[in-house]
Amino acid sequence: MSEALNGPRLPQSGATRADIKSDQLSRLTELIAQSLCDRNPGFRKILEHGGRTQVTQLIEEVLRTGHPLPDTVRAVMLRTATDIHLVASALGDCLVSAPGEAPGLLIPGALAEGRDGRAKLKGVLRHRAAAVGHAVPAQDAAASIRSASRLLDLTSPHDGPDAGVVFVDDHLSALLLLQDESLAHTLIARRLRPLAGLTPERCERLEATLLAWLGGMGAPEVAKALSIHPQTVRYRMRQLEKLFGARLRDPRARFEIEMALRSRQLMAGARRRRAAAGRRSRAATRLRRPVPRL
Repeated sequence: MSEALNGPRLPQSGATRADIKSDQLSRLTELIAQSLCDRNPGFRKILEHGGRTQVTQLIEEVLRTGHPLPDTVRAVMLRTATDIHLVASALGDCLVSAPGEAPGLLIPGALAEGRDGRAKLKGVLRHRAAAVGHAVPAQDAAASIRSASRLLDLTSPHDGPDAGVVFVDDHLSALLLLQDESLAHTLIARRLRPLAGLTPERCERLEATLLAWLGGMGAPEVAKALSIHPQTVRYRMRQLEKLFGARLRDPRARFEIEMALRSRQLMAGARRRRAAAGRRSRAATRLRRPVPRL
């Protein structure tokens, strides 16, 4: 990886003290980078995919100033790379994704902590669709990138005035439920089978009632949450009792039924957002078409 790995080199004739110090700093930086690669294969991939210059600059800065590396880092994934280097400049210490990769940044974990940290991020990322990952040790940065990328896909289809910043820390349960959509579909098919033969409208009404009831609400609270009469809630619950039977009294079955309902709800919401984004994109394309000359 570097001549530093092959043993020390003698200073060249005529080299100044500053040249020698700079050469030593470069070799020490290479040794640290090599050590990080040996400990974590994922770190080598970062260097190979265009992050080498940023990483070596960061290591040199730490060695030169004594400023420690952050205890944790977070990924900030963006929908587009427009002005990404201006964003990086505004945030300060961070790494920027390489060209050709999904646009994003790696920031110190503490930068997004607390109300003030979140407010700063939201201000810098105003009108951008962005997702901020959970805080992890630097060697686990890929996990924060994955979770932020997934949340971005689920919640923020486009940049613009309506776009905003979302935080993985606020959506942990949703991401856990949807980390494997194939398993989620299997759970839905298994636990919500009693609803399969109903019309979509009736199914939607019963699902909403059942989800509220599983959340610990009684008939009055469910009625208030759904803006219906308490007697309607009781009627629907009698229907659900007939459909699900003893499963509504089994703790494990109830837990999995609630997971299935929430998974279906989350996936339906994601589909609606993607469809809306597609319609906006097609509308924008039509508006950009040149007017034919007569």
